[in-house]
Amino acid sequence: MKKESSVPSIIGCLIVQLCVGIIYLWSVFSGPIQATFAFSAEAAKMVSSIMLLAFVLGNLVGGFINDKKGAKFAAYLGVILFGLGVGLTGVLNKDTIGLIYGTYCVMGGLGSGIAYGACISCIQKWLPHKRGLASGLAVSAFGFSTVIFSPVSNWLMNAFKTGSVTLASGSDALTVNFTAVFFILAGVFLVLGLVGCTMIRLPSENYISSLNLPAAKAPVNQKNYTLGQAIKTAPFWCLFGSMFFINGTWNLASPIIKTLAVDRGMAESMAVFAVSFTGVTNAAGRLLMSWLSDKIGRVATMIILCVLTIVGALCMTFVTGVPYVIVIAIIAFAYGGPSAIHAAMSTDFFGPKNSGTNYGVIMLALGFSSIFFNWISSSFLKSDPVPTFIMGAITAVVPIIMMLIINRLLKKQKAEAAVNK
Repeated sequence: MKKESSVPSIIGCLIVQLCVGIIYLWSVFSGPIQATFAFSAEAAKMVSSIMLLAFVLGNLVGGFINDKKGAKFAAYLGVILFGLGVGLTGVLNKDTIGLIYGTYCVMGGLGSGIAYGACISCIQKWLPHKRGLASGLAVSAFGFSTVIFSPVSNWLMNAFKTGSVTLASGSDALTVNFTAVFFILAGVFLVLGLVGCTMIRLPSENYISSLNLPAAKAPVNQKNYTLGQAIKTAPFWCLFGSMFFINGTWNLASPIIKTLAVDRGMAESMAVFAVSFTGVTNAAGRLLMSWLSDKIGRVATMIILCVLTIVGALCMTFVTGVPYVIVIAIIAFAYGGPSAIHAAMSTDFFGPKNSGTNYGVIMLALGFSSIFFNWISSSFLKSDPVPTFIMGAITAVVPIIMMLIINRLLKKQKAEAAVNK
């Protein structure tokens, strides 16, 4: 019998993740969209939040589809929906630009989320003995998408520019033929994404058995929880709360990375580089910290990331120039790590069978976080970056508390297991 290999499926998943990861690229499009379509800064800021909410809803819907129909079907559905969303955005004009919330945000976000969850679940099933690394591979490719497509998108906008205007903030922005830009991007995403989907499949029971996993590599709980069972446990809500609060600082920073850099006197080229560089550190955080979590434990790794977030948020109240790029890169790194660790912890606690559904519901915290933190910033803090990032620093303390509770639960669980032996 021919030995099964995890490599083709993992590569296919990584290709898909690279294609649907431009959910973090809105900062590059925001200024030119405002300039081209007379789109207000407030309306543009909401694009990122709504797309992120659609993304986590896509994770939830995709989790059900993935658990019922399999990763390949879910990945195909996600890639097609995502590509259509980006492509349809290209037909919008000044009169219909409001529909961007339906095309780019809802269709694009849902498609991205469906494919994202399917790929994480698939790679985890191929690497059950290295769940942290498995999650890290999947989400790092997703984060690395910004590194590739940020300069590509910027090049396309320059290639199809039609002029420039001065925005209300005082910064200059290009006007662009976005029909060409979004049609090209949609075509690339669809072709590459669908090729990746053809490579995806799940391992057989024989493959899992052949791994001969030692007891030390077994998950925290061998039981496969249904969603109804998972939501009745304390770890589920600790993970939900941790995801909600650890992502606050990044959700506040992501839509304004480029515009805040320009407002603080940085050249546009440096501002674009800052956006692109966050893709590198975001991906690095997802991969390196998930690997570290397999070595020193998920809880200890999460606490390190919380501390980095707190320091980064406080520094964002005043930095500019090269220090700005470094600090925003640290925040992106600290944001990337939990993306992988939360996925691994969810499977550790609740088992792999229903991982798509269980983690999909936990992912709702990410969307709620984006809406909540940006609403507080806009409504009560007047989008002032100083109190906004102070809020981000304060709320990043909450996940530390959640992790300490989880750590206590883990110790109790191990003690009970030792007694029952």
